[in-house]
Amino acid sequence: MKSMVKLENGEYGLVSDAINTIVEIEKQIKDLKALQDSYKENLLKEMEEKNVLKIDTEELSISYVAPSTRETLDSKKLKEDLPDIYDLYVKFTDVKSSLRIKVK
Repeated sequence: MKSMVKLENGEYGLVSDAINTIVEIEKQIKDLKALQDSYKENLLKEMEEKNVLKIDTEELSISYVAPSTRETLDSKKLKEDLPDIYDLYVKFTDVKSSLRIKVK
Protein backbone atom coordinates (compact mmCIF):
# COMPACT_ATOMS: atom_id res chain seq x y z
CA MET A 1 0.00 0.00 0.00
CA LYS A 2 1.22 3.49 -0.85
CA SER A 3 2.23 5.75 2.04
CA MET A 4 -0.61 7.95 3.26
CA VAL A 5 1.25 10.05 5.85
CA LYS A 6 3.68 12.74 4.70
CA LEU A 7 6.07 15.12 6.45
CA GLU A 8 5.91 18.66 5.13
CA ASN A 9 7.40 21.79 6.74
CA GLY A 10 8.10 19.85 9.92
CA GLU A 11 4.48 18.69 10.34
CA TYR A 12 2.79 15.42 9.50
CA GLY A 13 -0.23 15.37 7.25
CA LEU A 14 -2.01 13.15 4.77
CA VAL A 15 -1.48 12.91 1.03
CA SER A 16 -4.43 14.32 -0.91
CA ASP A 17 -5.53 10.91 -2.25
CA ALA A 18 -5.82 9.61 1.31
CA ILE A 19 -7.80 12.68 2.42
CA ASN A 20 -10.22 12.37 -0.49
CA THR A 21 -10.68 8.64 0.01
CA ILE A 22 -11.27 8.93 3.77
CA VAL A 23 -13.75 11.82 3.33
CA GLU A 24 -15.67 9.88 0.66
CA ILE A 25 -15.81 6.69 2.76
CA GLU A 26 -16.96 8.59 5.87
CA LYS A 27 -19.70 10.35 3.86
CA GLN A 28 -20.90 7.02 2.46
CA ILE A 29 -20.95 5.49 5.94
CA LYS A 30 -22.94 8.46 7.27
CA ASP A 31 -25.46 8.18 4.43
CA LEU A 32 -25.80 4.42 4.86
CA LYS A 33 -26.23 4.81 8.63
CA ALA A 34 -29.04 7.35 8.06
CA LEU A 35 -30.70 4.96 5.60
CA GLN A 36 -30.31 2.08 8.06
CA ASP A 37 -31.79 4.12 10.93
CA SER A 38 -34.77 5.15 8.81
CA TYR A 39 -35.36 1.59 7.63
CA LYS A 40 -35.16 0.21 11.17
CA GLU A 41 -37.52 2.90 12.49
CA ASN A 42 -40.12 2.06 9.82
CA LEU A 43 -39.74 -1.66 10.46
CA LEU A 44 -40.13 -1.13 14.21
CA LYS A 45 -43.32 0.87 13.73
CA GLU A 46 -44.78 -1.78 11.45
CA MET A 47 -43.88 -4.63 13.78
CA GLU A 48 -45.49 -2.74 16.70
CA GLU A 49 -48.65 -2.04 14.67
CA LYS A 50 -48.97 -5.70 13.68
CA ASN A 51 -47.87 -7.10 17.06
CA VAL A 52 -45.00 -9.03 15.47
CA LEU A 53 -42.40 -10.11 18.01
CA LYS A 54 -39.99 -12.03 15.80
CA ILE A 55 -39.19 -12.57 12.14
CA ASP A 56 -36.76 -15.33 11.16
CA THR A 57 -35.45 -15.81 7.65
CA GLU A 58 -32.51 -17.69 6.25
CA GLU A 59 -30.55 -14.44 6.01
CA LEU A 60 -31.50 -12.71 9.27
CA SER A 61 -33.42 -12.74 12.51
CA ILE A 62 -35.29 -9.68 13.78
CA SER A 63 -36.64 -9.53 17.32
CA TYR A 64 -38.84 -6.82 18.74
CA VAL A 65 -37.53 -5.50 22.05
CA ALA A 66 -40.23 -3.78 24.11
CA PRO A 67 -39.51 -0.46 25.82
CA SER A 68 -38.13 -0.77 29.32
CA THR A 69 -36.39 1.19 32.06
CA ARG A 70 -32.64 0.80 32.44
CA GLU A 71 -30.94 1.14 35.79
CA THR A 72 -27.55 2.85 35.71
CA LEU A 73 -25.09 4.11 38.27
CA ASP A 74 -24.10 7.77 38.30
CA SER A 75 -20.38 7.18 38.77
CA LYS A 76 -19.55 10.89 38.60
CA LYS A 77 -21.87 11.68 41.51
CA LEU A 78 -20.69 8.64 43.47
CA LYS A 79 -17.08 9.73 43.02
CA GLU A 80 -17.95 13.25 44.26
CA ASP A 81 -20.12 12.18 47.21
CA LEU A 82 -18.38 8.97 48.36
CA PRO A 83 -14.86 8.85 46.91
CA ASP A 84 -13.72 6.06 49.28
CA ILE A 85 -16.58 3.79 48.18
CA TYR A 86 -15.95 4.69 44.55
CA ASP A 87 -12.28 3.73 44.88
CA LEU A 88 -13.25 0.31 46.26
CA TYR A 89 -15.37 -0.53 43.22
CA VAL A 90 -13.74 1.29 40.34
CA LYS A 91 -12.52 -1.02 37.59
CA PHE A 92 -9.89 -0.20 34.98
CA THR A 93 -9.97 -1.81 31.55
CA ASP A 94 -7.33 -1.60 28.82
CA VAL A 95 -8.61 -0.15 25.56
CA LYS A 96 -6.80 -0.82 22.31
CA SER A 97 -5.61 2.01 20.12
CA SER A 98 -7.96 3.34 17.45
CA LEU A 99 -8.55 6.27 15.11
CA ARG A 100 -11.27 8.89 15.40
CA ILE A 101 -12.12 10.49 12.05
CA LYS A 102 -14.60 13.34 11.61
CA VAL A 103 -15.68 14.77 8.27
CA LYS A 104 -16.21 18.52 8.47
